Amino acid sequence: MVFAKIYFKDQTINKIEINGHANFAKYGNDLVCAGITAIVNGALNGFDQIFKNEVELNVLENLVTIEIKKSTEYVKNVISFLLIQLKTIEVQYPKNFKIEEVF
Repeated sequence: MVFAKIYFKDQTINKIEINGHANFAKYGNDLVCAGITAIVNGALNGFDQIFKNEVELNVLENLVTIEIKKSTEYVKNVISFLLIQLKTIEVQYPKNFKIEEVF
């Protein structure tokens, strides 16, 4: 299962961690993993190119961390867009993807 943890501080998202494998299908053929990967990579590319000073990105083999250093309205909008997409995957594949909000 893929897990996403959304961390809040003072009612604002300050960190997102995503890790795991969906186990929907064999490695290389897993549509759930492919969907999550495409969504997350798109967000990472946007953050890296547009918001380098506002976020800190850490990408390991099985863990992606997005840490918000400066929460501007633009950054909040991208985070919201990312979460809407991820929640869509969670609704469609609840056995393979889980989002947890940590306050």
